[in-house]
Amino acid sequence: MTSSRWEQRVDAMSPAHAVALRLHRAGYEDVVIATALGLPVEAVSVLLQVAQEKFRAAGDDPG
Repeated sequence: MTSSRWEQRVDAMSPAHAVALRLHRAGYEDVVIATALGLPVEAVSVLLQVAQEKFRAAGDDPG
């Protein structure tokens, strides 16, 4: 998937999913993602899993 296609797909997601995916893709640790979103660290893996599943359901690779 091209970077611009990835960005378009992320832009269509909820803000929390979009932020989580962007930070994860940039290499940030779960604790940073959790802090940015005001979530417990334990919630980040679930949030990322849901966001990545949305990509797969659309036939895309979450990257």
